[in-house]
Amino acid sequence: MKKYLFSLRSLTLGTLFAAVAAVPAQAATVNTSTLDTSWCSTPAFSQPFLSARDSNWYTLVPGQTDSGFNGSGWTFTGGAKVVTTTLANGSKRSVLDLPSGSAAVSPTICVTSDYPTERAMVRNVVGSEGVFFYVSYQGTKTWDTPKNTGQMHGAGSAWSLATPVNIQPSSTVGWQPMRITLTAGGKTSDFQVYDLYVDPRMSH
Repeated sequence: MKKYLFSLRSLTLGTLFAAVAAVPAQAATVNTSTLDTSWCSTPAFSQPFLSARDSNWYTLVPGQTDSGFNGSGWTFTGGAKVVTTTLANGSKRSVLDLPSGSAAVSPTICVTSDYPTERAMVRNVVGSEGVFFYVSYQGTKTWDTPKNTGQMHGAGSAWSLATPVNIQPSSTVGWQPMRITLTAGGKTSDFQVYDLYVDPRMSH
């Protein structure tokens, strides 16, 4: 997996939830000519969800490895943290734990218009409201005001593969630096996430 450089800005939960509003189907146009994308490069791809009959190729969001979710480069607020638990395959690995009101912001990563969705393993430890998914694209107003593009739900307390969420990249040609923000719904709930991947919709 390639090493990514990143820069993060503090985000409050108030700012995040203020961003939930009616939005267009696609993110605002990114003027890539004014952005420094020299650090962007094609990442490694794999087919992690073949057992779920999903043959798409994905790239792992930074802060994760084959050993689990280590949170490297992520910013946690409101009680979000990395914990060790038993996964769907019976192994013990680290995952992202998100109690209600918490948020986790990813490092900045590079995507293009060919990267339309993300997918992850999710479970509801307590509650069922799910995990809200936000995107921030550098060079657009979403960089300071993350935009909600969907929600990930688990199938009860058992691990399940969440339905794909649209990350809404611009149709602009070229790399688009972006961040992902995950926030937990409910008031007294708790959710866990691992294997967070972005789908580049490519063929090999």
